[in-house]
Amino acid sequence: MSQKTTFLIVGGAIGCSVLLLCACIAAFAGYTYLFPPGGGAVDRIAFVDNGDNIQIVDAQGEHRVALTTDASPTEPRVYLFPTWSPNSQRVAFVGVSGDSAAYTATLHTAPFAGGKPVTVFQSSTQTPFYLYWSPDSQWIGFLAQSESEMALLLARDDAHVDARQLDSGSPLYWAWSPDSRSLLLHVGGSVRDSQDARLALAPRDGSGAAQTLKASPADFQAPHYAPDGSAILYAATTGATDDALFLADAQGKHIRSIATYSGTIAFAWSPNGKKIASLVTPADAALPYLGPLSVSDADGGNRQPLSDEQALAFYWSPDSQQIAYLTIVLPSDNTSSRENGKLAPQPQSQDVQLRWRVVKLADKTIKTVATFVPTSDFLSQLPYFDQYSRSLTFWSPDSRQFVYTQSEGDSGGSVWVAQVAGDAKPRRIGDGTIAVWSWR
Repeated sequence: MSQKTTFLIVGGAIGCSVLLLCACIAAFAGYTYLFPPGGGAVDRIAFVDNGDNIQIVDAQGEHRVALTTDASPTEPRVYLFPTWSPNSQRVAFVGVSGDSAAYTATLHTAPFAGGKPVTVFQSSTQTPFYLYWSPDSQWIGFLAQSESEMALLLARDDAHVDARQLDSGSPLYWAWSPDSRSLLLHVGGSVRDSQDARLALAPRDGSGAAQTLKASPADFQAPHYAPDGSAILYAATTGATDDALFLADAQGKHIRSIATYSGTIAFAWSPNGKKIASLVTPADAALPYLGPLSVSDADGGNRQPLSDEQALAFYWSPDSQQIAYLTIVLPSDNTSSRENGKLAPQPQSQDVQLRWRVVKLADKTIKTVATFVPTSDFLSQLPYFDQYSRSLTFWSPDSRQFVYTQSEGDSGGSVWVAQVAGDAKPRRIGDGTIAVWSWR
């Protein structure tokens, strides 16, 4: 078992116009880096390298910046979970040092162009393992696991105020409101499994108690705010066996059902707020999520299937015109498979193989862009992809590429960038176990 795996267990596991820039040149960790002023275009990838440090590169694997350099298997020390702020100016990440008997967990933020990280949280009893920035890029909501509970905490990106606990419970999922003033919480799972299951609206500043909604949560994980903040989306029971996806205003009122389902549902508004994609998994499925994709208008009308394939996870492109989704490559004795009418080589590995597929909403054309054996870090976010899709993206800001990590066996992993259009093959840009693209 790797040091990283040990620490994950300790932590609870789991434009179109020309840009006019004034460029600055900075030296960091032996690299010269050309970067734009605050608020300018970024278009960078953050990843955990095979040495457990956090790296920043561009889509060609160049202009590398090391945000950390002191990870060590002997102390030991690892860095985990790089997460971009929505304005893409800073990256948050977790550090863990020591062993299961005596460890220290820290949460840091650092400028993407390099510089001294700011420590915004430190604990020897709670280990952060999921990070989710507020839309205004000033706060980080994060889950932390202790021996007795899982808690949702809030920290300022500049550490000017102490991190504080907002809520606790297990499981715990949430969505930030677009104005960063409140959080929509789903705590405790389904009411069929726990009497403590609940949906609530919590003020970020702690100015009042969380408002518990009357709805009884059904089998789903992450709720969602509409991109313009006017509405919320969640799943709730409508009877002994019936469940539905519900749309309500931002205060949890004027509720109406927009889709019924049986099993478990995951859903997400498109970034422009005009569509809602969903994936329903039957109750007897062997995996947390596995089912066909559908898309509807923002009011729930005109719901149509996008594909009859069984998807594990899906991710909207930033331009809202495409959805990337993952499917399992089924084991076969054949050395080739037929993709898009052509014979394509089939990897001969006994490991789990996944396939990136991209569907265009305009005409429902589907293309395979990559087939790969994922790293364990990549696999670990798939059972919770609906929550992770709120806080990170694999898509490039221009919706033309995306990044993923492929297992290299005992050698760790490799970082790959795939083009959505054209026939170019995915290109390797570095070595690492999990990689995420900047929002801008």
